[in-house]
Amino acid sequence: MSDKHDNKKILIVDDDDNMREALKETVKRMGLAVETAENGREGFEKASSRPYDLIISDMRMPEIDGLSMFNMIRSSGIETPVCFITAFGTVSNAVEALKLGASDYILKPFPPEAIEELIRRTFEIESLTKGGKRKKNKAVFRSAFMARLFALAKDVADSEATVLITGESGTGKEVLARYIHDNSSRADGPFVAVNCAAIPENLIESELFGFEKGAFTGAINRKAGKFELADGGTILLDEIGEVPIHLQAKLLRVLQEREVERLGSIRPDKINVRILATTNRDLKKEVSTGNFREDLFYRLNVIAIELPPLRERREDVRELAEFFMTKYAEINRKGSCSLGEKALQALIDYDWPGNVRELEHTVERAVVLCRDKVISERDLFLHGITIKQFLLESDFQKEMPAAIHAPASNEPETTEEQIKSTHSVPSVGVTIAEMERELILKTLDEVGGNRTKAADLLGITVRTLRNKLNEYRESGHYSD
Repeated sequence: MSDKHDNKKILIVDDDDNMREALKETVKRMGLAVETAENGREGFEKASSRPYDLIISDMRMPEIDGLSMFNMIRSSGIETPVCFITAFGTVSNAVEALKLGASDYILKPFPPEAIEELIRRTFEIESLTKGGKRKKNKAVFRSAFMARLFALAKDVADSEATVLITGESGTGKEVLARYIHDNSSRADGPFVAVNCAAIPENLIESELFGFEKGAFTGAINRKAGKFELADGGTILLDEIGEVPIHLQAKLLRVLQEREVERLGSIRPDKINVRILATTNRDLKKEVSTGNFREDLFYRLNVIAIELPPLRERREDVRELAEFFMTKYAEINRKGSCSLGEKALQALIDYDWPGNVRELEHTVERAVVLCRDKVISERDLFLHGITIKQFLLESDFQKEMPAAIHAPASNEPETTEEQIKSTHSVPSVGVTIAEMERELILKTLDEVGGNRTKAADLLGITVRTLRNKLNEYRESGHYSD
């Protein structure tokens, strides 16, 4: 590793002893400090008690799996990048983790070099996006309405008033909350975001308010809650509407008295915290149905800011798209990119049911898949376009045989034309992974099981071929 990654510390979380030790040795060979945890609970406890620069976790573990541990970590306000190790059967969980903010994942089996590359790539991305210190959030908009909204947010930022931010999922409520914190006198203090929807109901009280040693079975040490961790700064209660009704009275007391009482404690402690809250629910309706306390609603609703959906501020689409395009071109080392006119119009015309979050993922995907410097409408995958349809409409099919070359051998050669003739065009909806598997297995069959020859024809190494076959064997798609 280069000097700029010196003193980095990595946490490995895996219930498999052999895998855990192998990963530990790989990380140590890179000159990095490393600690290990045997399960998700231990991993969460270590991540909560000391700082790490990266967490690498298995996805499938007993009791608390990787995704659950990730949700607990993020709900605790810990922003350490997390990468996952996953088998074929848990790829969907890993993808879900990516949507929630995980950094990356790697598919079993893999060589040590793959883990090394994963670590390097993650640190490079973190250095690009954070620069060693979290940057203030940039307000990206063009519409007059959003200009007025952010001006209002800046006006209230330096007050102590509670702010309730409402709006559909994906509209940028947390971004606005961070903007308020960054423009307040508390900007140098902590910003602790708590996702109330992600914390299990039986843990939310101890996560918010903390507990004393011996307060319950398993409470072996005193733990500060999120309100205490935010002392001197700001706490964001994200999705406040998900807090169970029986805890809302205690939460109301914290807001009114500015003091918290840990589980098992005999006296409350004063805190100095600015409180922000977000929700995509109609809290007035929740009050009328008895799911949310009326007094808590009015205590939260001192200043209410509603973020409009993206379809109601289409003037901002171009500004946001160009911002995300620059961001992900830099992260993915793609050089400069631009939006084609048809692509831009398609973005503006689309209704964005997932709002800004969906736009960000769409632009990121387009930047990664774009083969030119200009992003086309085809690269956007709007209106349910699948990867398969994208491939059929692109020049991937005609270029694929260029990677296939015949090896020098005394045996009768299998030519490119023979390999091509065995592969018909798959039906719509087939994924890239499925196409790759079909190509590899058919090529292997054509050369009579000769892995060296098959690897040469496919333009990959024998090790890569062997790893792919192990993956297919585990998923039941291949047998020797």
